[in-house]
Amino acid sequence: MKYAVVTIDWLAQHGLLAIPTMKKSKDGSKAILHEQYLTPYKDEEFPIYYFDSPELNALLASEEWSWSEEEAPEGSAEFIQVAAAQNLLNATKAGIQTMSLTDNEALQVKSMYPYWNEFIGKSLTTGIKVQYNDGLYRVRQNIATVLENQPPSIDTAALYEEINETSGGTIDDPIPYNNNMALEEGKYYSQDGVTYKCTRSTGQAVYSPLKDLVGIYVEVA
Repeated sequence: MKYAVVTIDWLAQHGLLAIPTMKKSKDGSKAILHEQYLTPYKDEEFPIYYFDSPELNALLASEEWSWSEEEAPEGSAEFIQVAAAQNLLNATKAGIQTMSLTDNEALQVKSMYPYWNEFIGKSLTTGIKVQYNDGLYRVRQNIATVLENQPPSIDTAALYEEINETSGGTIDDPIPYNNNMALEEGKYYSQDGVTYKCTRSTGQAVYSPLKDLVGIYVEVA
């Protein structure tokens, strides 16, 4: 296990709480943070120590960090439990964009992703996932400035791709088509109660109803 020394200001900036069980410097300006919270911030630089290293032991025994029993801070068991859960939740949210989740897995934890409107006036990069109107969307291309009048929809399909539960693509388990999807030759898709077989891959997302693509990319199964 590894630990990092971070400032209390750093914790606040990253949405983490300085809970009583965290080892803190006596002046309250620094804390020891467990490695489970470090993954989303691996590109940042701060002192790292292995749990059994002489350096960490020396640090904790120093005047800056060594508390007497009378000086040790207290906190209720309930607060410690809730604050620890909040820290883990915030750290997970901060790092979820870098996790290799499948689309189905991402949909199961959709609430962990940020909302699209949080980025209005800001930028988005390719691959970022955002929530909008109960849906989860993947950004198709870098967006220099997110405009309020261009939310994820069919009209902005060049910018956002809706993530849907993946089906097998067989005739018994066709993929639900949502008017914003690339079609793959040999797979089956369904829309409005009709199943279609893709006869030619589109190579990119198409937006027309499947019934309008018969003879071009699909045939009725």
